[in-house]
Amino acid sequence: MSKTSGEKTAAYPPPLLPRPPNRPEERRWPSPTPVPLVPTEDVGKVLKQILDRLDAIEKKLEKIEKVLTKQ
Repeated sequence: MSKTSGEKTAAYPPPLLPRPPNRPEERRWPSPTPVPLVPTEDVGKVLKQILDRLDAIEKKLEKIEKVLTKQ
C-alpha cells in the first residue's frame, strides 16, 4: 500500500502491556513457619495412633474388597 501525498496516517501509541510487580527476591516467598518442638515420646505416641488407624482402614478395605469380589 503506497501513501499519496494528501493521505495522513494516524499515530496510535503502542498498547500498554501489564508489568509484573517489582518485588525484591527475598519478599517473593513467605518465610516458613517454625515447626513446634514435640517431645520424642509424643511423636512415638502419635505415630502409633496413625499406624493403628491405618490398620483399621486396611481391614475395612479388605472387607469391602471381599464383598465386591463375591458379586
